[in-house]
Amino acid sequence: MERLLNMAKKLDEMETNISKLTWVQYTVGYDFGIEEAYKEINEFLEDKKNYELVLEYKEKDLNPEDKRRVEIVYNMIKPYHLSKELNDLNLEIQKKTNELSMILNTFRFKIDGKEVSSVEIAQILSNEEDRDLRKKAYFARNQINKPLVDGGFIDLINLRKEYAKAYGDKNFVEHKLKMNELSPSIFDNWKEDLNPYIDTLNNKRGEYARRFINEEELMPWDGAYVKSKIAPALNTTVDMSNYYDYVRNFFLNFGIDIDKFNITYDIFPRKNKSEWGYNFPIKNGVDSRILANVKNKYHEYGVLLHETGHGVHSFLLDPEEIILNAGVSGIVTEGIANLFGGFLYDELFYKNFFDSSVKEQFEEMQEYEKLDYLRFVGDIFLDHELYKNDIKSLDDIYNLYFKLNGELFGDKPYSEEPPFAYRIHYTTHPIYMHNYFMGDVTCEMLKKVFYKKYNVNSVAEKPKEFGDFLINEVIKPSGLYKYEELFERISGDKFSLKWYLE
Repeated sequence: MERLLNMAKKLDEMETNISKLTWVQYTVGYDFGIEEAYKEINEFLEDKKNYELVLEYKEKDLNPEDKRRVEIVYNMIKPYHLSKELNDLNLEIQKKTNELSMILNTFRFKIDGKEVSSVEIAQILSNEEDRDLRKKAYFARNQINKPLVDGGFIDLINLRKEYAKAYGDKNFVEHKLKMNELSPSIFDNWKEDLNPYIDTLNNKRGEYARRFINEEELMPWDGAYVKSKIAPALNTTVDMSNYYDYVRNFFLNFGIDIDKFNITYDIFPRKNKSEWGYNFPIKNGVDSRILANVKNKYHEYGVLLHETGHGVHSFLLDPEEIILNAGVSGIVTEGIANLFGGFLYDELFYKNFFDSSVKEQFEEMQEYEKLDYLRFVGDIFLDHELYKNDIKSLDDIYNLYFKLNGELFGDKPYSEEPPFAYRIHYTTHPIYMHNYFMGDVTCEMLKKVFYKKYNVNSVAEKPKEFGDFLINEVIKPSGLYKYEELFERISGDKFSLKWYLE
């Protein structure tokens, strides 16, 4: 396997370079050659000698681990040896994606002519008593819709559709699922499985609307405000200058010392910096970087815990296993990150800031947030439907948005343009958002398996054992198995939303 590993190391070096360049683009808004770096990778993957080497190993009689390594590399390189048309399309897609990400990362919203950050919009939505002002802040996010479409967003969608068709797949959704080693039918029963819970969700939302805003229903600009009423502690002002100590001490509960890891944090907003939160796993076990935007509110620790979860995961992978690491499912990585982010409501973390008086509000918040998170399925399915419908204009996207949310949740259309493009995943990471939700399903499964195995009712009862459980049962073997195989291996059952819903 030495020759194949050497090839993987060269590819890994080029991908590390792209990660560093992307970090610069997302943190300061400069592009120091991302397109050229992608061309270098494309040329490497298009090299017939590299493909022939992989095919040579594919024909060998190998042990299961080496066979999996070859499968991972083969799936990676195969698309570059089907046709010149595919390679040209891939390059065009990469170029257009990079152009649009620059627009997204440097764009700033305005309210009444004044520039505001996404963090400030989030604080208005969470804290502002005036419902009209919350509504104005919510719809400020639609200001990026037109600039993104004018920059070529619909062209990008069509390029991806064209690529999937040329590849021989039914549509781009099926293509991405195939590339991520997921069954093309994995979403087939979601609407049916969710349907019995939608009435419960809507009834709960109506209950909170009457309780907190004296209205019969919650609108999108009410959601964060109502959550701040359920758990006012989330908006407590905290000094974020000491964030690292709190995060480090939290992870020590699980036997994980992040002082031993080379994790870089960039957490305060500034001009030309992306307003989302990211982890850049520059090189597993060597270099991990976290981008966030915080303004001294307790709830913002949720992002830091999530992204640090990603960083911890990247350092707990064996850096020598370059190929197997490439086979780790995005669902596993997002699941582990979501798992740690969820400790925002757990005494294991909040004890640093509050006494036990917040316990009830955080428990209520957890219960409601788990139910309300079902609405995120609308964002996931919109991502899918963009590639299953003929999209020619912004109005086509808006009509699709209202139709989908009406069918899923009974929402009625409103006259304003719905914000959608601000969610960067539609542009840079298509058919990816399911990883978050499926990651949460995985979290629920992991906790239930752990509770049964260790006869406990919460992770906090045996956090060190839970850390060992995650490392040994999930992280170490995660590259060896496709996601659905890993899920069944741990749970003893096939993937199903029942782990989350029941």
